[in-house]
Amino acid sequence: MRSMIVAAVLLAVLTGAGCGGKKKQSVFDTAGKCPTPPSTNSAGNAQISAQATGGRYSKLVVVHAKEKANGAPIKGGKITLHAEMSCPMSMRLINKNMQETSPGTYKAGYSLIMPGQWAFYFVLRDKNGDATTSAFPLTIKAPGS
Repeated sequence: MRSMIVAAVLLAVLTGAGCGGKKKQSVFDTAGKCPTPPSTNSAGNAQISAQATGGRYSKLVVVHAKEKANGAPIKGGKITLHAEMSCPMSMRLINKNMQETSPGTYKAGYSLIMPGQWAFYFVLRDKNGDATTSAFPLTIKAPGS
């Protein structure tokens, strides 16, 4: 009887210590279970559309900003952008200011640092100080995939 009690206590201790207990989840267990990419809808008075061209990690980000009310290009706005990775891990990179290259068109170079599910996030402030936000999701594939 005493050996059964010792065995039960030992089993409880080992299970509580992680031996034979619930398996811890690793990054590899969540592969393919990335969060849904952010919406590209613009929140605010402007309509922002974006594209990213270039190499695997070095991107040229181009934004076109127009008034939602009349479609006129937004001249003299200030756009900041930053990149965030959401999968396989989470990280945020630095803010950068975009330069207006023609009325309503803004550009900036941006370097991503590894493969994964990324998004560029934009904040546009027009001359009146009104803000519009938007996002542009993109996936960077590993070399050879």
